[in-house]
Amino acid sequence: MDLTQFATRTEETSLPKVRDLLTKKPFTRVMPNGHYDHGVRYGDPMEESPTNDYLYRKIVTQEDFARELDPYGHLINDREYYHDIWRQDTREDGTGLWYLEEVPRYAFSFQYVILHKQLTHLTGNDIQFELADKKDDDKSRETYNAFKRGWQERNMETAWYKLAKSVKSTGDGAMVGYLDRGKFGWKVLSFSNGDKLFPHYDLRTGELNAFARTYCNYDEDGRIINRYVDVWDNKYYYRFKAAGDASTAIGKFKQTVLNLFNVNGYALDEREVHGFEFIPVAYHRDDMGACWTFSQETIDNYEMAFSRMAQSNHDFGLPIMYVKGEGSEEVSKQDMSHASKIFFLPSDGDMGFLNKQDASTAYKTELEVLEKQIYTQSFTVIPPELKSGDLPGVAIKLLYSPAYEKAMSDANEYDAVVDEMVKIFSFGYGVETENQLDFKNTPISHYIKPYVHLNETELTNNLAIQVQNGFLSKQTASEKSVYATPQEWDRILAEKKHEQEMDLILEEQKLEIQTENTVEQTKELNEVNESGDNDAPKEGASAKGDTTATGVSSGKGEFMWDKWGNKIDPKTGKTYSKWDKFNQTKR
Repeated sequence: MDLTQFATRTEETSLPKVRDLLTKKPFTRVMPNGHYDHGVRYGDPMEESPTNDYLYRKIVTQEDFARELDPYGHLINDREYYHDIWRQDTREDGTGLWYLEEVPRYAFSFQYVILHKQLTHLTGNDIQFELADKKDDDKSRETYNAFKRGWQERNMETAWYKLAKSVKSTGDGAMVGYLDRGKFGWKVLSFSNGDKLFPHYDLRTGELNAFARTYCNYDEDGRIINRYVDVWDNKYYYRFKAAGDASTAIGKFKQTVLNLFNVNGYALDEREVHGFEFIPVAYHRDDMGACWTFSQETIDNYEMAFSRMAQSNHDFGLPIMYVKGEGSEEVSKQDMSHASKIFFLPSDGDMGFLNKQDASTAYKTELEVLEKQIYTQSFTVIPPELKSGDLPGVAIKLLYSPAYEKAMSDANEYDAVVDEMVKIFSFGYGVETENQLDFKNTPISHYIKPYVHLNETELTNNLAIQVQNGFLSKQTASEKSVYATPQEWDRILAEKKHEQEMDLILEEQKLEIQTENTVEQTKELNEVNESGDNDAPKEGASAKGDTTATGVSSGKGEFMWDKWGNKIDPKTGKTYSKWDKFNQTKR
């Protein structure tokens, strides 16, 4: 929605109606009014118009969620909810005045435990990415690895955690992407950081068409200096600042843009192109509010019951001393200590202690049931104390079944906002690295994998067995391993290639050494043969330079043979045969 198209219109021109930017759907909790109060029917029911029934809802603000999260803001600490006790000084020499006695108040941070337990199971594992293309070629694999490296370099898992934490603790949250001098970055907007978020959707398609955020600047004393409104549409980023009426021509132009947004009382402070082809905002809201909403009433009841038990212990938990008998007198009017006192008793006097009152079993049962229901209603598991060693994977999943089931449900709820986060990152990081087209054309799927405590040794063994049996590839096993990096398979291939290269080099070195040894041995044997021929007596034709005794090496440098297959003595250069003269004559 480009707002500049309305900048030149005059006041007489009818402007399109734009909903107020600073409006949003409130968080509510259903009230019990109107239960089955819809009249009665006599006889068989017939067709009729639908009965008009309306839910009574109690408005709950994000400030209420902040109070529920912080134990100091719990309802038990509100003296209008849990009153202190007024007591009158009724002693004989007392003043008869009334005074206010503060009762014990105990608040417990169940909400904080629930929040981080649910976050652990939802965001404990990284977002899982897979190359969805049937043709897993080198180009797609390279783009996929570059995408995953960028996801880690830009700490997108941290963005995912902060966004989920904001939604679960304050009811909503958003991640905004931006391009700063060609570099991609992100920030998470949350009520816990002072932001109030106002998303606006197209009534027909349900797509986000405008997003606003309000925040303030404070001085060192906590006083508000300036109020701002940030707005994103599909092309521009606007920043409005609280100001007076416009007086200049430029101011009136800015005020025209303001009127489109219906943010009266603010002046346009800045406008710039955000660089994305869409609104770079990933927003998510849980209409039920904070993640502990279904346990909140039980938490309030638990804190009330525990505080009342503490008050009872304060009044009756310690032994109560009694003194009876006429004329009993305390020796020292000064309280020497809280534990030591001296009394004078008459002859018929008595002194002792009343038995202290123990908390009833019913009170203990009430507290135990309330505590159990607090965790049960929020799908939170407090692990029992285990006296054995490692548990198998199935036993761990059964133990954490409620938390795992909640995380699986949340994975579906948060899938859409993760899609938007991946879309923003893919575009922004693609612009930064000039891989935008590759990221867009490479089908990379993603999903949320809920975390559950597991036996890593068992998982590794299962992967190894599946690879050995042939129904799981080594590549998939390397990606599913808990110790794997995003480019683990490339590292494995590089190591295999290096090993093959080293094997080839070793084989070549062995052949070179063997060839050199063979050549050296052949030279030595030839020298021995030559020396033997020179020392041997020459007869007949052999004296004329015949080289009959010159043998041929076997190739291993062990023996020499003549052309008739007779073994030659390396010392003399002659054969071992006794038919030498016969051979010489016959030849």
